[in-house]
Amino acid sequence: MAIYHCSIKNIGRSNGRSAVACSAYRAAQKLRDKETGLLYDFTRKPEVIYSKIFLCKNAPAAYADRETLWNEVQKIEKNKNARLAREWELAIPHELTFEQSKKLVCDFAKILVDEGMCVDVNIHWKNNNHHAHIMGTTRQIKENGKWGQKEKKVYKLDENGQKIAVLDADGKQKIGANGRKLWQRETVETNDWNKSDKVEEWRKKWAECCNQYLDPKNQVDHRSYEKQGIDYIPTIHEGYAARLIEKRGGIAERCEINREIVKKNNLLRTLRQQLREVNEKITELLGEKGKQANERISRLLNRAGRTAHQRDGKSHQPEREIIAGDNKPAGTTFEERLSKLRSTGTSGTMENESLRTGRTDTEIKTRGVREFISKLDADEQASAEKRNDKIAQRRDREISRERQGAKGKYKLKAAEQRTTGSKGKGSNRSL
Repeated sequence: MAIYHCSIKNIGRSNGRSAVACSAYRAAQKLRDKETGLLYDFTRKPEVIYSKIFLCKNAPAAYADRETLWNEVQKIEKNKNARLAREWELAIPHELTFEQSKKLVCDFAKILVDEGMCVDVNIHWKNNNHHAHIMGTTRQIKENGKWGQKEKKVYKLDENGQKIAVLDADGKQKIGANGRKLWQRETVETNDWNKSDKVEEWRKKWAECCNQYLDPKNQVDHRSYEKQGIDYIPTIHEGYAARLIEKRGGIAERCEINREIVKKNNLLRTLRQQLREVNEKITELLGEKGKQANERISRLLNRAGRTAHQRDGKSHQPEREIIAGDNKPAGTTFEERLSKLRSTGTSGTMENESLRTGRTDTEIKTRGVREFISKLDADEQASAEKRNDKIAQRRDREISRERQGAKGKYKLKAAEQRTTGSKGKGSNRSL
């Protein structure tokens, strides 16, 4: 299974680091730092199988040489706390071949180059640890081939977009040399490479590049467990030193912590699976109960519908159309009207009663359904009470039998003791 890892770090002077030394180590080459005169030789590193410099737009061709590029970077970054380079440490999925891995890393490097960086790409092919190191410059390059600014001063504006004046103690705007008015200024960065949102964007792009080569079931996600809504505990980075200790037969603290985390995650996975099975069982039972309830309601409604239909068939009389100048319904003979009147004689009472009470057929039907459901509920409650009574009676009988058995055992034991005592007295008398 592919593991996602994308660590983005800064290489700066504040930690006493050298961009030339870092590049020599990652590329397994011999480079000289012109600032200090030191020669860094890491040509004995065997795991570096690919190295290449990618230049951005407007970069001089001479920067394609690794030693030249990073010496020029150190020449422009003079402050004691200057950021010399930014590094991406990327884990390459083990499912990929070398050619696929090279294309994957180069594709991601070109994304950085398009943003205006010169990048130094190196792939390390260790056993069970395929990864890449990408060092990127922190300044853009202007059209004339010179290094651009990291930040610049601009006028500070108010909410209306107007410049804010520099005021003196009297609240008046200060006047500088040559009678020029003074305005407040602020420092802004010339690019967004230092923003946290940009770091998240790079991490997402690396995940997207990896997923182009992975099966759907092995896709990686750049988000943390917390952002994904997963309850698993994240493992910590072990590092080369911890793994070397384990390889020599020792126990590294970081590896031990990860083993404990794996155990807890496995326990969480087991509990989550059990909870899923319980939920499925509950859903299944609820589905069965719901189906039974639907069938019961359907039967009740059908029964109530048939009763109402029968009642309507007896009591319903068609609306009569009165012909002008005649009191007889249109389209019927006397014999037909008499026959219908005789057939509806029994339902006339019910119809009149409903009219007197003001209830409609719908209300009568609803009341009938409610009464029927209440009756069924009462029957079920009575059956449950009977079952409970039978269970209580059975429990009482079992307790009674246990007591009788205990009394029988006690009586038998007492009889045996009396028999034994009488035999002992007889033997003593014979002596």
